[in-house]
Amino acid sequence: MKERFKFLDITRGLAIILMVCGHCDTSSNIDYFLGLFNMSVFIFISGFLFKDRSFNNIKELIQYQLNKVKKLYIFYLKYEILFYILRPLFFKLNFYNDSIMYGGKIINMNFSFIQNIKELVKIIFGMGREPFCGAFWYIITLIFLIFGYSTIQYICGKQKIIKSNILKKIIVVISLFIGFVMQKYFNIPRFSPAFSLLIVFDFGNECYKNNKIKFNKFYFIPVCFVLLCILNNYGRISLNANLYKDPLFFIVCSFIGIYMMVSLGKLIEKSNLLGNIIQYIGQNTLIIMALHFISFKLVAFIQILVTHKDIKNLAYLNGFDNMNYWFIGYVLSGVTLPLLVGVINKNVFNFITKKIQACKIKNNIERRV
Repeated sequence: MKERFKFLDITRGLAIILMVCGHCDTSSNIDYFLGLFNMSVFIFISGFLFKDRSFNNIKELIQYQLNKVKKLYIFYLKYEILFYILRPLFFKLNFYNDSIMYGGKIINMNFSFIQNIKELVKIIFGMGREPFCGAFWYIITLIFLIFGYSTIQYICGKQKIIKSNILKKIIVVISLFIGFVMQKYFNIPRFSPAFSLLIVFDFGNECYKNNKIKFNKFYFIPVCFVLLCILNNYGRISLNANLYKDPLFFIVCSFIGIYMMVSLGKLIEKSNLLGNIIQYIGQNTLIIMALHFISFKLVAFIQILVTHKDIKNLAYLNGFDNMNYWFIGYVLSGVTLPLLVGVINKNVFNFITKKIQACKIKNNIERRV
């Protein structure tokens, strides 16, 4: 059974709430600040929960990797294809508009058969880019990290020249500099960030194994926040594009942010009510990643009705004119509506499963009779 750490679920819950805040920030000020550390927090947690194991051969390694990423990939594929199929409907509902840039690109409603095949192939190979699935770069990058880190562990464990842990640290540091060079010369979306983030993934893994950093100096939380506010004036980090000032700036911002967020998670763990609420959010981060952008549309539609704005404003992915009290509505909808969909989906799935099991039992009884 998978070991659960409540404080990590809470930390992940805080991080996903902040991600939603960043994605509905039309001024970019909040998004820039969160970019310094927030996605690194997710990667750190994934590394913390990544359990080391030895493999006798390549076949065992590959089987382990496929089992590890299967659920992530299926989740990614399901929503990318669903939203791609629904793209014509989204245009009719004014959710999309071909005059608006989404992630630096214009999207179209009508594709030829060949173009549809190309788009589906891109999705299958992790290059899909439906606007509502913009946060899915994280899923593909995490898949690359799982493949890469487990392969490094296998290689380090098999060789006898250098101590396994020392060689792993050397590779992780080299990977960071490869990621930095890639952003300058041959940046590959979703793939390049994995090189840069490998050191953060390894940091999480080491924190689990050695337990040297306790994350219990709660007075450091405001100190870390102030440091990040200062660092925010000296550079930007955009991990989805693998962009950062330099490796040192990236490491310092990431590690300060991780300490702040994990410590805050441990502090909130002491409050049963608040801790349980945010833990539940943290246990359902993927559904929030998948549905928060489309959930913004409800608030945007209400905003259009109340303020008598043009319906075309509904097509803006992050909302519009929302750096006021509307911002709260966007964040609440981006977090709660996906959770509601998840609960409904789970109940429907359980109902169908029970019905199928009941039918099987009934059929078995009838056969015996």
